[in-house]
Amino acid sequence: IQGYASLINRWGKSNPDVLQESIDSILGETEHMKELINNLLFLAKSDQNRMHAKRSRMCLNDVAQEIVKELDLLQQDRQITYEEAEQVEINGDSDLIKQLLWIHGENALKYTTNGGKIHIKVWKDKKYAYVSVADDGMGIAEEEQSKIFDRFYREDKSRNKEISGTGLGLSIAKWIVSSHDGAILVESKRGEGATFIDRFPLWAEPEVKKEIGKNGKIK
Repeated sequence: IQGYASLINRWGKSNPDVLQESIDSILGETEHMKELINNLLFLAKSDQNRMHAKRSRMCLNDVAQEIVKELDLLQQDRQITYEEAEQVEINGDSDLIKQLLWIHGENALKYTTNGGKIHIKVWKDKKYAYVSVADDGMGIAEEEQSKIFDRFYREDKSRNKEISGTGLGLSIAKWIVSSHDGAILVESKRGEGATFIDRFPLWAEPEVKKEIGKNGKIK
């Protein structure tokens, strides 16, 4: 930002091309800085136990469908598809779950070229709820998969130098899933796309505590 501001000061006032290039670069860098600062603040609060999930009964399908609509607006010649078998409910913070899915969705957009496919799916089994975001992009090498949740880590920086990012998104995703007693599963091979699967305990009605009174009857 300082460099391009100096460029404007020296030559940009009288050269429209230099002025426009400098403005575009400054806007891009400030957006990147904004994302970085917001992510750092999120992680700082979580480290200090000042970030808490406000959990309640919620429908995972509804949040996933919102993300599909938003990704479709940004898809740029990528095919976005959605699949669900039935309604799936969890005890979750809908804002944080949406942020989680947006992290996966944004990564899928970044690493999938035009003409690629992104598929979001919601399902459940007897114990768990699942939501997955899959793409057919460049994929993640198996030896890198244990590192991608580390802060500031970006797989193969030489390949990714033209792809924007702070290396903090998946760290935030991991915290969100952990705060919901869940887990993130990664299925990927280099050159064969990547699938991120978020697993959460299914919603269960809270148990009602019963007490036995002096007369022997249950209160």
